[in-house]
Amino acid sequence: MKLYIVNYVEKMLRHANYEFDNQTKSWCASVDILPGAYAQADTVEDVRSELAEVIEEYVLVSLQDGHPLPEFRDFREPVEVANYGYCQPSLHSPFLNLIR
Repeated sequence: MKLYIVNYVEKMLRHANYEFDNQTKSWCASVDILPGAYAQADTVEDVRSELAEVIEEYVLVSLQDGHPLPEFRDFREPVEVANYGYCQPSLHSPFLNLIR
């Protein structure tokens, strides 16, 4: 089972735009719904890997500073968990691996 943040990064990577820059001879990648989420590298694989790190840092800083994240589940809301009813998970809860 993956942590929610890993699933979120993968989900945001599916929104990524990739473009080869002839001037710098490198690949550029960005995620439009995450302003400033941008990476640049020599290969598509490297730029995707760098963008994943950028997105992860973007999420952590946004959570720390209380900024909203597009399509990110709000863990302050109660969730229904099979065989347990409703619960109020904390940010340090094993329920973080649950996705919508």
